[in-house]
Amino acid sequence: MKLLTVFSTTALAVLLGISAPVFAQDESHPQEEKRAAPDEKADHPEKQENKQVDKDKEKDNKQIDKEKDNKQAVQENRQDEKSAHPQEQGEQREGKEGGRIPEDRFRANFGRQHTFQIGHPVIVAGTPRFQYGGYWFVIVQPWPVGWAYTDVVYVDYIDGGYYLLSPVHPGIQISINVIL
Repeated sequence: MKLLTVFSTTALAVLLGISAPVFAQDESHPQEEKRAAPDEKADHPEKQENKQVDKDKEKDNKQIDKEKDNKQAVQENRQDEKSAHPQEQGEQREGKEGGRIPEDRFRANFGRQHTFQIGHPVIVAGTPRFQYGGYWFVIVQPWPVGWAYTDVVYVDYIDGGYYLLSPVHPGIQISINVIL
């Protein structure tokens, strides 16, 4: 069949007076020739893999650098806040519960001889508070049945904690925390 194609093409060329060479194509394996010729644009799989690994490493390094920068910025902000607002730090410390009143101030304002009435406590975050003697106190325990906020009370320091007591209701102690 190839021979017939070559012969008929040649005869046609002679008849028409065309002097161009004519070649028959081998149609049996057109794909193999394409595979055999390497594509100049495409890299070898190894080169592509190495490029991907390099890109991944570069991406990881950038992320690590960003994390380092973020940590450093956070540390600098903390340092700046500490140095810029030393008074605010003291105020924040004063706002913490569970501190201790200095002994001389306690003797001057608290104890059985210094009674007062709470009146209306202030509710902060669902917890009642009252102020007396220059300090705020948080009432830790539920208010006892039978007690009124107008009852006479006093603050005492017993076994490492502050308590609200009443001469009208002896034997009952309400746990309180001082806010310093």
